Parts: sequence; C-alpha cells; structure tokens
Amino acid sequence: MMKLNLVFVFALCCCSSSLLAEIYKYKDASGKWFFSDKKPEKIAPVNVEKIKYANTKKKFTRPSLDVKSDGKYLIYKARNPFHALIQCFLQFDDGLGVKRISKMLEAESTKILYESQANEKKRTYVFWCVIGDPKSQPLTKLVLPPFLDFKPMRISQGFKGRFSHHSQPNIYAVDIGMPVSTKIVAVKNGVVISTKDDYAVAGVSSPFFFDKANYVDIMHDDGTYAIYAHLLLGSVKVKKGQMVEAGQVIGLSGNTGYSTGPHLHFAIKHNANGRTESIPFKFSQPNKKPITPKRGVWLLPDTGS
Repeated sequence: MMKLNLVFVFALCCCSSSLLAEIYKYKDASGKWFFSDKKPEKIAPVNVEKIKYANTKKKFTRPSLDVKSDGKYLIYKARNPFHALIQCFLQFDDGLGVKRISKMLEAESTKILYESQANEKKRTYVFWCVIGDPKSQPLTKLVLPPFLDFKPMRISQGFKGRFSHHSQPNIYAVDIGMPVSTKIVAVKNGVVISTKDDYAVAGVSSPFFFDKANYVDIMHDDGTYAIYAHLLLGSVKVKKGQMVEAGQVIGLSGNTGYSTGPHLHFAIKHNANGRTESIPFKFSQPNKKPITPKRGVWLLPDTGS
C-alpha cells in the first residue's frame, strides 16, 4: 500500500509539528538485521535499538508554491520539478474574489499564478497540481507485467482493493507481492518524470511513512504515467528525463515507505480534467490471454520472446 497520489495540496497558515516515527533495529537468532515500526515481542530487550526519524528540510521533489513580496505586490509563483507537463491550481478561500486559477507548467519550469493588488495582504489559499495534460486521451489498455525475474508473482491487492485501492486516484492500482530485489521493468516506452531513492525502511504506524516510498514515475506517449513504488534503497537505475523502453530494468523491488511488507505498488494514472485518476488495464502473459489484475492471481513475466 502506498500513500502517493501525485496530487499536491498546500494550505497557508497551516503549521504542524514534525512527524516522528519510531523504528526498532534488531537482530534475530541467526544474526540477520531487521528494521520495523513494531517492537519485537520475542527478542531480548538488550538486543533492540530504538531509532527516531524526523522530517528534515524537504528537497524540491514535488510542485511547490512560493509567495514573495517585491515591496508593493505579492507574487504567487509555482515551481514544477518534474520532467513532465503539469496543471497547477491556486484557490483562494477567503471570500475576497479570484476564486480559482489554473495554469499549465512545462517540465522543470516556474510560472507566476497570481499577482496581488497593490499592498494586498497575504491571503488564505489552497494549492495543488496534477501531472499531465487534461486534454490527453489515455490509450493504454495492455501492458507488460512490471517485473523480469523468471518466476510467478502473486497479486496481493487488485483493482478496488479494500485496504487502500477503494477510491481514486488508486482505485485501479495493483500491489504485487515479491521478494526484495526482484527486477522491476518499465511496462511501456516513456520518459522518466521523477525518482526517489533515499529511504531504507517501512511502516504503517504513522503518517510519517506516507511520502517515504522510493519510486520511479514514467510518462507515456498517450499522456498516462506509470508509478512503480516501494523500491529498494539504492536500486533505482534511471534518472529524471531519461527515455526508457518497455522491458527495461528501472530498479529493484523493496519494502520502503507506507508498506506492510515487500511488494511493488503499480498504477497507471492521468490528468482527468484537473483530477488525478488511475485507469484500468490488463497485463500481457506469455502465450496466454491477458490478465485483469485481481487479488490472488499469479503473474508471469512477459519478455515477448
């Protein structure tokens, strides 16, 4: 399960303390190291080390809004760090006019969304962005399974899954259980939008883990983009802006971020008139009929040979 919707909301004058998470580091009887957000019950306390993580200064890995004054006017400027077209919205909620503004930002660019009247005070607002062109028409219906290792992998949560796939933008997401370090491949040709490859552990005990999953996002020609999440730390093999081909290895599976165990979270999404929505698809199979992702179904890699 992954809390990574690729819709971003920021509210002015909404401050909260840093989210914290407690991680337990310990060895089992064979000497193997474990990291977990749950304290082990059968390990001697002397062997358990408690680690505290706190949010540090965030990098510009998500769209952001900067509000600055030039002495007379306030300038609301959006920043797009993705290698993809995005649609950004700025909505004022103070009843003073100019309710909602929408503008498109080219890849890795900045744009002024709003300039205030002279001496206008800073206003309460909500800011969010959606990846992709709202005019695009998704054509993606059949894709490769997103792994290469030659053994079957079981779908642990399919479309409309009860645990975390019960609403948009994840209603057509898929979780595939697999051993850590399974080779993950691109399901279609595309260009890498963004990557994250800097976190080692997983947990579900705190919202702290929501944005910690390592991932690769890839944009396709039809305006859809694929999300590959919970990847192993240090395993991402592609960079933002890089062209990739279907079947190309882009990383290794892992268990990072908001996750209950080793698996790959996969979804295909697009900009549906200003809303991020996932779309249904089928996985191709070698010498077999395409498979609709359902819980309990076993998938084989499809190399096309």
